[in-house]
Order: sequence, then structure tokens, then C-alpha cells
Amino acid sequence: MTDSVRTRAFARLRPLAPPWAVRACYRFLYPPTPARRAGNAWLRRHAADVEGRVLSIGSGHDRDKEGGFYRDYFARAATYTTSEIDPAAGCDLVLDVRSMPQVPDGAYDCVYASCVLEHVDDVGAAVAEIARVLRPGGTLLLCLPFREAIHGAPHDYWRFTEHGIRWLLRGDFDIVRLDPIDPRGPGFPAAYWTLARRRG
Repeated sequence: MTDSVRTRAFARLRPLAPPWAVRACYRFLYPPTPARRAGNAWLRRHAADVEGRVLSIGSGHDRDKEGGFYRDYFARAATYTTSEIDPAAGCDLVLDVRSMPQVPDGAYDCVYASCVLEHVDDVGAAVAEIARVLRPGGTLLLCLPFREAIHGAPHDYWRFTEHGIRWLLRGDFDIVRLDPIDPRGPGFPAAYWTLARRRG
């Protein structure tokens, strides 16, 4: 079944079915990969400690592909704000991570972005904006792909190594954890999950 057929089928079912059936259908149509499961487990562990205001960048529908929502991982957060560049996604904010003038400096205690920055042409500007909207000492939870097929073309620009992530965050962040997910041999993970603190 192609992605477009799955998407149309899910869109038709969603308004008609009870929530439990929608979750079951979603899990059937979009089964999670081992890398997704491992990444979700990593995020659950670290999001559980986050308090205060959370900004999710590139949220889409906020689904974790295991039948849940990422917002539920942040159980201790005071607020959880979704955002997307496409207004059709129905998120709380429509924004471009390269320039977010509608978000004040230091407005959030945590920024969460999973598999977003590979789609941003000016990734340096995006990281600078993320740092700006985070309060000093705030938490960045970031997933960046390494071994992943091209997706979202033509806006799929980058893949990231551990060394590239350290270089990218060197100016504004202290890295607390940088973990490879679903490695297939040394130096060949599906992605890297990073927990970093905003310097201040």
C-alpha cells in the first residue's frame, strides 16, 4: 500500500471511528520501525523529566507511530505547543524554524524537534533560532537522521554524524547526551538523539 493510499484511507476513517479504532488503524497502516521504537523509548525517558513550557517544532500530527501522541511523553510540562511550517497541519503555531519572530526570546523551557532539521536549507539559522527561544539552561531534545532514505523531497538536504551534531550545537549548547539509535555496526546508526542544555 502506498503512502498516499494509506493517508487517504486514514483521513476517511478518522472522523467516523471511535478513538481506539483510529489508534488501531494507525498502527496497522503505519507500523513503527525498530529505529522509531528505539527513538520513542529514548524520548519517553528524557521527556518525562521536562517541566515548564515545551515547543514541539515540525510537529505534524504529533503521532508517535505506536498509537500515541508525543505530547503525552511530556507529562510534567505546564504547556505543550505544536508548530509546523504548513498551516494545513492544524498545529498551535505556524512558523519557520529559520526565523520565528512571533516567539519571544527565552519563551520556552524545552524545545523538541525530531527529524526536522534535515529538511531545513539553512540549518545554522534554525539552531540559532532554537537557542534564542529557549531560556538559559533550557533543554533541547533533538533527533537527527544518519541512515535514512530520502523523504519529503525535494526538501531533504542533510544527514548528520555525531561529529556534525557536536559542531552544529557548539556555539549555544552543552551536550548532555548524544546517543546513536538502532546502530547497524559502529558508526552506522539510523539516527542520533541529543539532549542538550542552552548555555546562559
